[in-house]
Amino acid sequence: MTPLVPLAGSVLLNATAQISLRYGTSGRAGVPAKFPKLWLASWAICFGLATILWLLAIQHADISYAYPLLGAGYVLVTLLASWLLAEPTSALHWISVLVISAGVLIVGVNR
Repeated sequence: MTPLVPLAGSVLLNATAQISLRYGTSGRAGVPAKFPKLWLASWAICFGLATILWLLAIQHADISYAYPLLGAGYVLVTLLASWLLAEPTSALHWISVLVISAGVLIVGVNR
């Protein structure tokens, strides 16, 4: 089994969990969240599934390979927070996201 599928799923679900947690606890751009308990339940489910997928991934991949690829989550969370939560993101933040993306790409291709 290739570890990339559970690893990608773990990153995706963890990013979704973080956005759900943020939205469920404080809403979006000053607007309180509707149904906060639903968003917090979504966080718990996504986080639990992400953890299970992470465990599957590290069973079949070196931790020195898999762990740096979790950096893709920083990129995804920044994109989602900017888009879905209307959080302001500075140019320096986007440059940092590009640097992280380059590192993830280098580790991912260097397998």
